[in-house]
Order: sequence, then structure tokens, then C-alpha cells
Amino acid sequence: MVNFIEILIRGLMLGSVYALVGMGLTLVWGVVGIVNIAHGEFVMLGAYFAFWAFSLLHLNPLFSVALSIPVFFFAGVVIHRRITERLVKEHELSALILTFGMSILIWNLAQFFWTNTYRSVSYLTGNFPFMGLVFGKGKTFSFGLAIAITAALFLFLKYSKWGKAIRATSQNSEVALVCGINTMKMRMLTFGMGIGLAGAAGAIVSLQWVIFPQMGGSYISKAFAIVVLGGLGNIQGALAGGLIIGMLEAIVTQYLSAKMAQIIPSVTILIILLLRPTGLFKK
Repeated sequence: MVNFIEILIRGLMLGSVYALVGMGLTLVWGVVGIVNIAHGEFVMLGAYFAFWAFSLLHLNPLFSVALSIPVFFFAGVVIHRRITERLVKEHELSALILTFGMSILIWNLAQFFWTNTYRSVSYLTGNFPFMGLVFGKGKTFSFGLAIAITAALFLFLKYSKWGKAIRATSQNSEVALVCGINTMKMRMLTFGMGIGLAGAAGAIVSLQWVIFPQMGGSYISKAFAIVVLGGLGNIQGALAGGLIIGMLEAIVTQYLSAKMAQIIPSVTILIILLLRPTGLFKK
């Protein structure tokens, strides 16, 4: 039982990072109306951002996580203003094709400049005991960072003026526009936030696992599973979905194998679409 509890806690730690990725995707999907296939590649770029900041500038990786949010936010704002805003009123297939092409371009450029060499950030290695359980230092700090960013996101969306405007735009953009809300600005802000969350998640990932140019593919599949599980556009559902996926992966990895755990997102999408297409928590 103690071993099983330890596995569940590790799953929650893992799922908190997955939740950041899923919340960024569902936020953009629910407000902007664009399915960003390149979302996983921004997770990869966030991981490399933390790695190069640590390797070249000797910047504390924990500070890199905080720094990645504004850096990737502004990158997302520029991308949306120059590219994706034009696709808001177009057919959904147009955005899928464009972001798919963006995804291929980003990971090919990453492969060209940084090669396929596996890299990692050697920081906070080792374990520490807690109440008879043993946890990795990197995973524990990553969990704390992910929870702090998630809490800040929830507070921003619930209490800030811009957060309320974003929620109004998500519910009905036409009514929000009539009420005086600059919906174009809210879409731009939301897209930037989604990319910012992806970059922060990638920086956190670099504290736990190796990084390489093709890693974005696994994170976009997990993000889709989280969105389907939690319900389209549902931030709370994305948080719950990420934690559920993380615990399932931890259990399957422990009792079966790590390779079997890789099929969890695909199986989750299949089961939810068959039994409850609206997700566990709906929109």
C-alpha cells in the first residue's frame, strides 16, 4: 500500500506538468478557436531554452522557468498577430494545416541546429525521504512550479479584468464585442498565454527528463488526450485530465512497462470519444 501511494503521488507530480501543456492547448482552442498542432514543439523549445540558459549562461533552471513565461508569451503574441489571427474566421482545416506545417518546420530547424543528441539539465539530482516515501528532488520542485503557475492562471482568469474578458470571449465572442470587449486583443493575449504555458512546461520538463528535437510529438498527443478527457475549452477539466493521465502512466509504468504507458493517451482518446464525446467535465 505504501508503494502504491508513492506511485500515485509520483503520478500527480507527472500529471501537473502534463496539465500545464493541456491547459495551454485547451485555452487557445476554446478562445481563439484554433487547434495548434505545433503546441508540442513549443514545449520542446521551452526545454531547450532552459538547457541553453543553464549551459551557456549558467542561469538557475528554476529562474529559467519563470523567465520562459514572458519570453514565450511575447513569441506567441507575435505569431498570432502575424499569422494565426488571419485564420480565426477561416475553416478549421486551414489552421490545422498551417500549424502542422509550423510543427514540422520547428522540429526540423531544431534538429538541424542542435542535432539529435540527447541533452539534460544536471540540476537537483538525487532523492529525499518524506514520511517513509522517497521522491526525486527534480520532480518535487517541478511539481511545486507547475502548481504555482496553475494557481496563477486560475486567479488571473477568475479575478482579473482581462481574465474575465477572455472568459466572455470564449463564451460568446459576438456578444463580448457588442459589450465593448476588444475580442481581437483577447485572442492575441490568449494565444500568447497558451504558448507561454507550453514554454514553461518545457522548461520544467528539462529538470526531469532528457530533451531532443522530436520530443514535442509525445506532448501534443498527451495534450489532445487531456483536452478530450477534460472537455473542450475547460481549464479545470484540463487540470483534472492532466492529473489523471499522469497517474495512469505512473501505474502502468510500474506494473507493466514504460512502453505500454506510451499508449495511454491514444487509448484515453478512443475510450472517451466512444463513451462520452463531450469529455468528463464538458465545455
